[in-house]
Amino acid sequence: MYAIQNIRKLGPWLVLIIGLGLFAFIAEDAVRVIQTTFNLSRNDVGKVYSESLSIQEFQEMVNDETEMYKLRSGQNLTDAQQDQIRDQVWNSFVVYQLVKHETDKLGLYVSEAEFQQALQDGTAQSLQTLSMFTGQSGHFDFSALQTFLKQYKEIRGKAQGEQLEQIETIHKMWEYAQKQLRKELLMNKYQSLFLGTALSNPVVAEMSFNDRNNTTTAVVAALPYAAMKDKVEVSDADLKSAYDKYKEDFRIDQELRDIKYIDVEVTASAADKKALDEEMKGIYEKLVAAEKSEDCAAIVGGSKSVTRFADMPLSANAFPMDIRQRLDSMASGQTKAPYLNAQDNTVNTIKLISKTSTADSILYRGIFVQGDEATIQTRQDSILKALAAGAKFKDIAKKYGQQGDSTWVTSAQLEAGASQPDNVKFAKALYEGNGVSVVDIQGNKFIIDVMQKKGSSPKYLAAVVKCNIDFSKETYNNAMNKMNLFVSKNNDLAAVVKAAAKEGYNVVDCKNFSASVHNIGANGRMPGVAGTKEAVRWVFDDAKEGQISKIYECGDANNHILLVGLDAVHKKGYLPYDNDQVKETLTGIVTAEKKGEIAAKQLNGVKTIAAAQQKGCVVDTLKNSSFFQTPFIGSTQAPEAKVAAALATAKVGQVTAPVIGNAGAYLLQVLSHDKGTAKFEKEMETNMAAQQIMQSLQGAFQGLAEKANIVDHRYKF
Repeated sequence: MYAIQNIRKLGPWLVLIIGLGLFAFIAEDAVRVIQTTFNLSRNDVGKVYSESLSIQEFQEMVNDETEMYKLRSGQNLTDAQQDQIRDQVWNSFVVYQLVKHETDKLGLYVSEAEFQQALQDGTAQSLQTLSMFTGQSGHFDFSALQTFLKQYKEIRGKAQGEQLEQIETIHKMWEYAQKQLRKELLMNKYQSLFLGTALSNPVVAEMSFNDRNNTTTAVVAALPYAAMKDKVEVSDADLKSAYDKYKEDFRIDQELRDIKYIDVEVTASAADKKALDEEMKGIYEKLVAAEKSEDCAAIVGGSKSVTRFADMPLSANAFPMDIRQRLDSMASGQTKAPYLNAQDNTVNTIKLISKTSTADSILYRGIFVQGDEATIQTRQDSILKALAAGAKFKDIAKKYGQQGDSTWVTSAQLEAGASQPDNVKFAKALYEGNGVSVVDIQGNKFIIDVMQKKGSSPKYLAAVVKCNIDFSKETYNNAMNKMNLFVSKNNDLAAVVKAAAKEGYNVVDCKNFSASVHNIGANGRMPGVAGTKEAVRWVFDDAKEGQISKIYECGDANNHILLVGLDAVHKKGYLPYDNDQVKETLTGIVTAEKKGEIAAKQLNGVKTIAAAQQKGCVVDTLKNSSFFQTPFIGSTQAPEAKVAAALATAKVGQVTAPVIGNAGAYLLQVLSHDKGTAKFEKEMETNMAAQQIMQSLQGAFQGLAEKANIVDHRYKF
């Protein structure tokens, strides 16, 4: 009882203690949830609305696209092509999520019946990549797919080796295509609905036709703003006023950075070049002395040559361009002295071992014989004996579980595998064979029957040593040491910019750099410095204004030394009016407007082209101008929409009032209005007019993107 009374006295404290305990328990769970959510978000490549794309999902999509590219082209991807695929996958994800967000609200979806109907129709773009199921019509054949899927279930567990690999590859392509098809059908539905809002009629269509078909020839007297000596003052008030008017032009939907960077490309020093010249001189002397192709192979293999020796005759096209240009003029046994090829920055020497002529394409069939040594020999003897006795090749092939079909192979296909010894054996057997022969392939036997040969062209057996003019380790270290010393003396961006020129460095100014750009220095025309993703991550995740980065070693051949500095940060929203690039744009706009006002006063009251010429105008003739297309004025080197509008309403012989354009002021005199010879096709023109209206509505789709709160974190991965 005493204990209970004591507990009652502590009641309020117990409630507080228990409450704090419960809060701690709940808070611990909440922290776990927050940490889990944060960790999940850290693994997200990006987000559209609330739909996140994890790095795992993104990489799977990239892998799918990459595999499809390899299967279609038969080639591996370069780094630049891989980046293009990553961009393509991301853009497809964004567009699909924008559309899906709208279709979900509208209740639009693709039913299974619609999916099956699309398969039977076979016209969807997603199905055209499945060339193995193409029918006689040139389109996707649904029955061929059904046959394959049935066979796939039956033979998947039985097939082995190359056959299993082939059917799995085809099945993978089908799985990818059906995913794409469902997306395509949903997007087509939304697009059809969207297109339905762009309506036209015969009246609008005829107006559009006339705008395009009817043309005007006129004399143009132009007063270019660039030639005007009048000075105009542009104040901050002018810029702010123009900024308010054109503010939407400066909207940014992702964070941007202004950066400055120094990019040093390390090249071979004079000492490096001299050492390579001495090395190539020694290789040349060895090639001159070499008598057998085996000796030449060893010499090429022991060098730093970027080309490999192929012990088989190759067509001229199989060699680099500079080698190709020299082979035809060389005699068998001749060795070309080392020479510089500036186009690919190499030093080269060539020995033409022999020159011959071989077929350009060969028809053959074959039977592959496998097993242990005794079994292979027994089967080989049995097959050769049966063929000699007149047995049919295909019947024997079927006995060993093979098709035995004939196949044409070109010299280009044979040369593609010329770096592999077994491929060389096979190619030589085809070139030299006529009828049945046997080729040893890694201990197994390949019985081939050369049935027919077509064409003939020169082929060259040549030893080519092509060595890059590379920098030495010492040269690279010297460049790194110089940069390290420079950074130790200049540890912020302002100091770097001030001291760079004195040390022989060029500071590149890069405005509005985006994280969606793959490399430092990349833009629409140039790929930038390869391998700088770590530097991009630093710019967006760690850098503060005025800071410089660590020194990055990068480039395709690890031949670039890069230093980056962060100059300014631009958050989502609008670039401010006093931003350098914004200010430059606004200054140009305001200057043009003010010069336009001056030009209007100068041309006020001018009634003739001759009088305009006396006022300093440049006179030219504008031919075949239409309201449909903005005319380009040669004297101002600018397109002027207002000129098109003025010409459309002016009468023949009439001199218009001054037209104040973007790059100049104009007086126009129409010489003729001409009707085109095309005939008005109501249905076609109505459709074209609807498409034109649709193009003008594309901004609505941009509006969807602006509302979607798109987050792009691809640069992190």
